[in-house]
Amino acid sequence: MSVSVTSGTTLDFITVCFRTELPLLRLQARSMDRFLAPEGVGRILVIANDKDEDACIAAFETVRADWGRHAGRVEFVRGSAMMPGRFRGPLDRVERLWVAGPRCAWRHWRDRLLGRRRTIYGWGLNAGWLMQQAFKLYAARLVTGSHAVILDAKNFFVAPADAGLFVAPDGRARVAMVTPSPKLATWSSASARRIGAVLAPGATMPESSTPVVLRAEDFRAATDRIERAVGPLESFFARRSAQSTEFMLLYAATGGGNADWQRRFAPIEAPWIRRLSATEPGDLARALAGCENAPEPMLALHRKWVFRIGAEDRAALARYLPGRGLLADEAELEVFLAG
Repeated sequence: MSVSVTSGTTLDFITVCFRTELPLLRLQARSMDRFLAPEGVGRILVIANDKDEDACIAAFETVRADWGRHAGRVEFVRGSAMMPGRFRGPLDRVERLWVAGPRCAWRHWRDRLLGRRRTIYGWGLNAGWLMQQAFKLYAARLVTGSHAVILDAKNFFVAPADAGLFVAPDGRARVAMVTPSPKLATWSSASARRIGAVLAPGATMPESSTPVVLRAEDFRAATDRIERAVGPLESFFARRSAQSTEFMLLYAATGGGNADWQRRFAPIEAPWIRRLSATEPGDLARALAGCENAPEPMLALHRKWVFRIGAEDRAALARYLPGRGLLADEAELEVFLAG
C-alpha cells in the first residue's frame, strides 16, 4: 500500500517482547526488512518484558541482523528503565515494592512443585500479558517521531507497505473501527471509568488489538492522563486493571470518539491485518491458503498457535513463509521455531 503522507511524518515502531516470543520477533524483523519502506521510518523500539532483562536483551541482539536495512534504527530497551518512579503517595510506593518482587516470588516454586516446564514470566515475575500493557503505554515517552505504531511480536508484514498504511495524508493516525462486541464494550466502559472519561455514543469504536497508531503528542498526553488517574502503570496492570486494557484506556484518554478524537484519527480505508488461528487441525493451512491473494499487508499469528500446530499446519507454514521471502526454504522452519 502506498499513500502519500504529510511531509515530516516519521514513524517510531514499538514492540514489547519476551524471550519466548523470539522466533516471532525474528519473523517480524525479517518482514520489516523485506516489505517496510525505509522512508518515514524513525526508530524501532523493542522493549524487554522479562523477569531477566539482561538475558532478554542478549536474546534480542541475536535478532538484530534480521532487520536488515532497518537494523541501524533498532533500539533495545529494558522495560524497567521506562518506569518513572512517580508516586501519588505512600500507598503507591508500598504497592510498587510489592509488585516488583514479593507478589509473584512464589511462581517458580509452584511450577517446580507441580512439575511444570520452567516458564519465562514478565518483569518482576508478573504475568507478561499484563506487564506488556504498562510498557506499551510507557513507551510514549521514548517516541521522537511524529507518530507511534504499536505492534505485537505476533504481527508481521507479508506485502509492501509504507508510512501511508498507518498515517492519513492529512497527518491523522489511522485506526481500524469495529462494531463493539460485548467484551469490547465492557473493556471500553471500564477503561473510561478508571480515568474519569466519557465515551461518545456511536456504533463503532477502535479495535483493541495491534497495530495501534497515535500521534506522538496524543500518545504522551494520554499516557500522562492515565498515569495520573491510576498511579504507576506496572502496579495498576499487575493488580488493579480488572476489565481495563491499554488500548481502551488510550481511546478514552484521547477523547473516546468525540469530535476532537475524530479530528486526530482517520478510519482505515481497507483492511490492514489478517489474524490467523489454529483451533483445529488444518485451520492454519486453510487460513494461509486464503492469504495468497488477500489484500491485507500484515498478518498476526499468536505464539500459542505457532508452537502447537500439527504436521499439516506446520507444512503449510513452511511453504508460506519461504514464498514470502521470510525463510530461506521449508527446512528452515524448524530451526526458526527453535529460536
